[in-house]
Amino acid sequence: MKKILSIAILLLVTQLCFAQYFNLTPNGFVSSDNKDFRVVDVPNVKQKDLYKNVLNAINSIFKNPQKGLSVVEGESISITAYEDKVLPIKLSNGLGKEIFKYDLSYKLTFLFKDGKIRINSPDFEAKRYVEGKYRGSSGWSEGGWVTLKLVKVGKSKLYLFEDDGKVRFEDAYTGLNNHFNSLIKEIIEKSKNINNW
Repeated sequence: MKKILSIAILLLVTQLCFAQYFNLTPNGFVSSDNKDFRVVDVPNVKQKDLYKNVLNAINSIFKNPQKGLSVVEGESISITAYEDKVLPIKLSNGLGKEIFKYDLSYKLTFLFKDGKIRINSPDFEAKRYVEGKYRGSSGWSEGGWVTLKLVKVGKSKLYLFEDDGKVRFEDAYTGLNNHFNSLIKEIIEKSKNINNW
């Protein structure tokens, strides 16, 4: 009985440590109640303090946040960011499987009320640059940016969800969920500890 209780407590603590703010679907990121936003309760903290703490957290996490920062003083913060080669995806290269690293560009928006932070679901794009290749008698193939789509568009083979909702690239799906949930968790946790030094 003691062993079962210990395992149950361990599972609960593990789930609490990794907050799942959003989950990726064919329609984009949604919260656990299927909304395009998530509200975090922060009891007894005024709107202006929540705003200031999240802004300070963002400034401490991002290298040059002012470049992509858009604010409505005391009410909302949007950060537009670009991260180079942060999403590894295993794809076929014609001879087998190879890991390709995709860049992420995204936007996160936070809105504030007394005791509450609203986080809108992340908007993102995952892409990588492909060099042109020599194809023998047919000449050079064109290079350029390729984008990982959420669902199939036209004849594209690079998409995340099948028509039935099944995930095609589990590593990309897991990587995107982990990346954005970890980033949001870091911002929220840092914002709670800003004035505790």
